[in-house]
Amino acid sequence: MTSPQLASNLAKFAEMEGRHPRLLLATASSEEETHHKHVATLFADGGFDVDVAPRQSDAQSIALQAIDCDADMLVLIRTSLSASDRISVADLISALDALDAEYIKLGIVGHADDPAAGNVDFVCDLDHLKTTDCEALIDYILAVEEGRVAQHI
Repeated sequence: MTSPQLASNLAKFAEMEGRHPRLLLATASSEEETHHKHVATLFADGGFDVDVAPRQSDAQSIALQAIDCDADMLVLIRTSLSASDRISVADLISALDALDAEYIKLGIVGHADDPAAGNVDFVCDLDHLKTTDCEALIDYILAVEEGRVAQHI
């Protein structure tokens, strides 16, 4: 169920952008693919339009897909810190920068103590991921969008 605050923020975002906030969901390694459906459903239920990167995508193709689908954020599911990542946070940041897409916010769904946490815009703990996290992310995106709009006035 959508809280009144979340519904209000979704409406405000839709008024500013003409659509719901959009995210692209990718996985760091094959171990995270079991969480794809759960995380995608949670964000969709939280009011996001969710696109899912194809399995086995590399950082460059994920960055291109984020631009192509007009994503506001790129979310990397990264739960196993011991597995060798097919996609690293550093590679995603580099790929987004190379495409002048640093406006796309990058986040991790995994563990709060992820060593890459300092390099991304947000981290959601998979073990405690709830719709309140979606509400906080929409608040965050709204603040970014309002700041961007204010710069152009």
